[in-house]
Amino acid sequence: MSDQPTTATTAETPAMPATDHAPATVRGTLGSPLSHEALTLRILDRFPTVRTDVHRGELTFFVDPGEVVDLLTFCRDDDDLSCALLADLSGVHFPAGEHVVERQASTTGWPEHRVSRDVGVVEVLYVLRSIARNHWFRVSVAVSDVEGESTVPTVTHLFPTANFHEREVYDLFGVVFEGHPNLERILMPDDWLGHPQRKDYPLGGVDITYKNDKFIPPPDERDIREIVE
Repeated sequence: MSDQPTTATTAETPAMPATDHAPATVRGTLGSPLSHEALTLRILDRFPTVRTDVHRGELTFFVDPGEVVDLLTFCRDDDDLSCALLADLSGVHFPAGEHVVERQASTTGWPEHRVSRDVGVVEVLYVLRSIARNHWFRVSVAVSDVEGESTVPTVTHLFPTANFHEREVYDLFGVVFEGHPNLERILMPDDWLGHPQRKDYPLGGVDITYKNDKFIPPPDERDIREIVE
């Protein structure tokens, strides 16, 4: 797929067949869904520096923090894209350094693997959906995981549903959404130290005693093999 589109997609562009490049095969309220290729051409025609990726049939656009408001505004207001719904806003932390993920045969079945990154980042992920056209895609914004540098402009003025979502990402990952009307913790106590869903947050817990004298230790003292076996 070319990084520089030559033509913009029109509203009459037909949907792709049911393949990895088609986000949906059912019409929306006002028309057919655009294919991944058509969505990419439409957005790159307006934002040519945005990177794209299709993995396991899911389309993602990677955008800098300074462009996210303009891109989401375009996706919402453009007649072809018509993404009036911010279906989800979440975060994921990728810390710097080299990390070994142990074999997890008893849970996910994943083998042991090694992950290495030079710079730690928190990805803020926006899932946009068009009710009118019935297509959807993801927008990813990566910011530094260093305290004081994890900032992204708020999109609460574009999508009211972003209000609580942004508070959750702020609470659990430490990302500051500049311009948010009430950026306070939403799950953890106000005086809680740290952000529990970051991968550099210490694993811990409390002892829990269940009925019939069943006991499960906190996660930092737990051996999953003992529980499974």
